[in-house]
Amino acid sequence: MNAQLALNLQLKDSSSFDNFLPARNREVMDHLRAAVEAAGGNAGGERMFFLWGEPGTGKSHLLQAACRQAQEHGVAPVYIPLANSTEFSTAILEDVEHVPLVCLDDVDRIAGDVVWEPAVFNLCERQREARGTVIAAGAANPKHLGLRMPELATRLGWGPVYQLHALNDAEKLAAIRLRARNRGLEITEEVSRYILDRYPRDLRSLFDLLERIDRASLASQRRITIPFIRGLG
Repeated sequence: MNAQLALNLQLKDSSSFDNFLPARNREVMDHLRAAVEAAGGNAGGERMFFLWGEPGTGKSHLLQAACRQAQEHGVAPVYIPLANSTEFSTAILEDVEHVPLVCLDDVDRIAGDVVWEPAVFNLCERQREARGTVIAAGAANPKHLGLRMPELATRLGWGPVYQLHALNDAEKLAAIRLRARNRGLEITEEVSRYILDRYPRDLRSLFDLLERIDRASLASQRRITIPFIRGLG
């Protein structure tokens, strides 16, 4: 399994910057967009970024959005989901330094691994020498990931380290409606509030529900109303 295959298998259709409600994370998104624009060029600036936050704050979404933007600009990126590191070997990292943009997701999942930690460290070193860009993400600040290698924690924190902030209820309502509009769905604020009040409030569950609503609405050719949502069970 090579790195390009990892990208092809894991990049979600919904993951784009336009589909992300930044709220208090606007600075992070703007900096990542600028970093992707610079990836592959000779311009100066930061080449290492680390995002951290609790589940549901959008870490994977932003990494995949960066990959999508890079593809749209003719740059071949690589997205490596380290949460799945048991499914492939560190060989997936070989020759990745020839790629202008590498996104490493769920770095915390390799904490303490005597094989993966050195491999990721070496990748970061090779990327630095090649002037490639690395965007990494994990559950905590690099200093608090529980890594065995302090030099890896240092390397991951060498550039800007951003904490992603969870959306409040009003922002979740806006996120639901943004995602719905981008799917061509019309969802009123009343319907959005009904969803938020009666279903799990984490964004992954809410967006999964939105996919169900989209499929059901398309199949039935019905407007999205509260009775329609109630009928989904």
